[in-house]
Amino acid sequence: MANIALLNRCNLRCPYCFANDYIENEGEDITVDTFSELLDFVAPDPSLGIIGGEPLLHKDFDKIMSIAQDDFRFNRITVFTNGIFVDKHLSALINRKTTVLINVNSKGDIGKDNFERLDNNISALMQAGIKANIDIGINVYKREQDFSDLLYIIKKYGFRKIRVSVVIPRDKSLGGINYFMEMKPTLLSLYKELLKLNVSPCYDCNAIPECVYTNEERELLNSLPFANDFEREIFLGKRSVCSPVIDIYPDKTATRCFGCYDMERVSIKDFDNLFDLKNYFFMKIDARLVHNYSCEECKDCYKHKIFGCFGGCLCYK
Repeated sequence: MANIALLNRCNLRCPYCFANDYIENEGEDITVDTFSELLDFVAPDPSLGIIGGEPLLHKDFDKIMSIAQDDFRFNRITVFTNGIFVDKHLSALINRKTTVLINVNSKGDIGKDNFERLDNNISALMQAGIKANIDIGINVYKREQDFSDLLYIIKKYGFRKIRVSVVIPRDKSLGGINYFMEMKPTLLSLYKELLKLNVSPCYDCNAIPECVYTNEERELLNSLPFANDFEREIFLGKRSVCSPVIDIYPDKTATRCFGCYDMERVSIKDFDNLFDLKNYFFMKIDARLVHNYSCEECKDCYKHKIFGCFGGCLCYK
């Protein structure tokens, strides 16, 4: 999958966002012509992500979505949004190819008014009859995080699946495993609430290795109503690896993914297509960093040696 960033601006300043130094620190918004050009480059992959900043801030968002939706080469388009401006682009988002992934922030992080707009916009999408095309996600970023606003949204609209991201901290000195251990009590509190509501979780990225959990905790995880066995294995840490998800920016440069955007950035003009670019990042970043270990305990781990576990995101390395 490839993500195309429409702009670098955002209406929020979320306390956990690792891209805050990117937001407002780059060039102009993408043009419609450049967007069409980038579609040709990423077209070998039928899945497309639309990101920002906050992509719904783009003045030509509706036109851009129409171009992508009318392109027969893509069968799934995911718009990553904070949900606050959905009401301004409702018609552009109601499309069989399009999934709206809304990151649900709490009132404490975005304010009561913004949360009410987010709530109302989910309601508007539901009333449009596209519940199957609405996903919600949560960023877990601090100890003892309050999930009451998220749980309110889940209960109100009857969501049965949620994307969970364990936020990559700006200070990576703890390493992946130690950071996960620190965040584990908060994560388990969320999973227990999801179990009560019969809600299936899945990882957006930054999958947690199975060694982080005790046998008893793994039993709790295994009791969650996962959508399929593949997601169950990822959540249980049996597949704690990832592959490049390319992010492409308005200036036609690209990174392996947002989590690794400060490691290596290249111009797409030096590559024939998306697959060549993915292979480049795999060889330049993945193949090198996978040999490193996140903490001393990983050094002699069999799963680490056979590349069955990254010990969390590659950015920790």
